Amino acid sequence: MENVEDNSVKKEDKPGEMHELVFSPEKKALPAPFVLERYHRIPRFRSIRFNLWLTFVFMTIAMLAIMWLYELVFYSTLYVSFQENEMMESGNEFARGYVSYSIEDSDKLDGYIEDYATENGVNIVVFTLDDEGNSIVKYGATPNVGAVPGGLEGELLEYYLGKLSEPNESFVSNTTNIDSVTSEMVIYGFRTLIDREDIYLYMSTSLPSFGQARSTLVGQLAVITAVCLVISVFVAYMGSGFAARPMRELTVKVIGNSREGKREPLETNTPLAEINELSTAFNKAFDDVENNNRFRRDLLANVSHDMKTPLTMIRAYSEMIRDISGGNKEKATRHAQVIIDETNRLTSLINEVVELSKLESGVMNITPHEVDLSEKLNATVDKFRIMEETKGYTFESEIEDGLEVVADGDRIDRVVYNLIGNAMNYTGEDKTVRVRAYRKDQLARVEILDSGKGMTKEEMEAVWDKYYRLAQDKRRVVGSGLGLSIVKSILDLHQVNYGVASEKGNGSNFWFELPLL
Repeated sequence: MENVEDNSVKKEDKPGEMHELVFSPEKKALPAPFVLERYHRIPRFRSIRFNLWLTFVFMTIAMLAIMWLYELVFYSTLYVSFQENEMMESGNEFARGYVSYSIEDSDKLDGYIEDYATENGVNIVVFTLDDEGNSIVKYGATPNVGAVPGGLEGELLEYYLGKLSEPNESFVSNTTNIDSVTSEMVIYGFRTLIDREDIYLYMSTSLPSFGQARSTLVGQLAVITAVCLVISVFVAYMGSGFAARPMRELTVKVIGNSREGKREPLETNTPLAEINELSTAFNKAFDDVENNNRFRRDLLANVSHDMKTPLTMIRAYSEMIRDISGGNKEKATRHAQVIIDETNRLTSLINEVVELSKLESGVMNITPHEVDLSEKLNATVDKFRIMEETKGYTFESEIEDGLEVVADGDRIDRVVYNLIGNAMNYTGEDKTVRVRAYRKDQLARVEILDSGKGMTKEEMEAVWDKYYRLAQDKRRVVGSGLGLSIVKSILDLHQVNYGVASEKGNGSNFWFELPLL
């Protein structure tokens, strides 16, 4: 709210001096957030922080368990597979070299076999089969353990021959499932035909005990697990504290507000979107509770204040009918009429008090929509035309056509109705009330003018207060004194400019502006 005139200096107003009071929509700044000390009464094992910490730790344990399972179960299978792949590549390379030397330069076969076995750390046996199926070694090189002196025999030979299905096709396998072979080996086999003779190539290498590798892995995994657990517990503790801190601070603020009997708006611009949403929901809930409490207090205060006079009148005249005028029909009728009038006044007063209490507490909201303001103003003025015939009033209207605005039509009707009623109370002896509406830039301006005695600057400020009536012509004024307070509350909800201009001796002009479409 702002005043165009400086009201700090009071002086006697002179005729012809124009004053104006203007109300503009207020822009309220959010107060600084209200922070209290940390709140420590949350049960530890039911806190968000503890559950977040527990989740992080469980996630780390699950990842470590997967790593142990892979290393100790799946890796043992993959380990043998890796050894077999290496043996297959090495065996195929040797077979190609052997066939090449056999055809081109057989004298170099001994040296080739010996060198290849030594360089690659494998055992090599080249043999043929006699008529009885026994192996006859042609070449051999055994730098590695796991060789079979004197050739291949028994179950190993049967296993080997069983794997060779077609000539010039190689195979690779391991001896872990052959009972008669005590040492675990990876073996390679190849059969080819050279000079019309079946030549068998046998290659083997010891399969390192996975038990030794497993022991090494277990030691390494134990160290890795311990380090990961320590780090995860620390990181989880810090991370859960960071994640839960905004929630706990929000709890502190809410509890602090309720304890101190006052409410500060919760901060809704934190880095965490969920906290902002929760703070917004709390703010709305607090506002709703506060508005309901204010509505209840205002309603009780207003009703108790305004009921006294009508109820006193009704009781007094009821007692007069009972004690004095009961036998006098004329007096009884007159007194009964006073009771009826006061009852009507009481009903009207109750409606206005309830309406004002709803507006001031924020319970009543507006619903802006497209409104033909020109049509509404003409309809409202027409409702007062009957006062021209019965009470001698004159209503002059200068309403521009086609004023389409955005507003709550029913509430604006109430504003215009109250302003016309106020003008009727304080207009001059000519009983003239003027209603004007016209375009002003991008706004529609509505003015309600009377021809009364006008107001001073002090009166222009006070006239919007509840129950205030100007001293002038007070005997003629009817109503509860709440009309302009209702007008002010409705226009504040619309967030529009409004005000009053008055010149001493030349009446008053109450006005407001609404945005055009």
